[in-house]
Amino acid sequence: MNAYLELLVGVLLAAVGIAMLAVPQLSIFRRDVIIVILGVIPIVILLAAAVFLVIGVSDIREKGEEELESETDKREGE
Repeated sequence: MNAYLELLVGVLLAAVGIAMLAVPQLSIFRRDVIIVILGVIPIVILLAAAVFLVIGVSDIREKGEEELESETDKREGE
């Protein structure tokens, strides 16, 4: 897709979103959006925490395996 077309679509979508939030008749919509955002934030935080935990456990497991391999190499060298 053309870079300028992507930029134009992005600007148009941002303008539509801002217009929807700025229209006074859509106060019910704004409240619903806030409720959804407040409900999604903890889920996103929990997913990010899970990713970091998995990465941390993987790193610790790799270091443990490397230490076992280095100890085995030292014993074989003796």
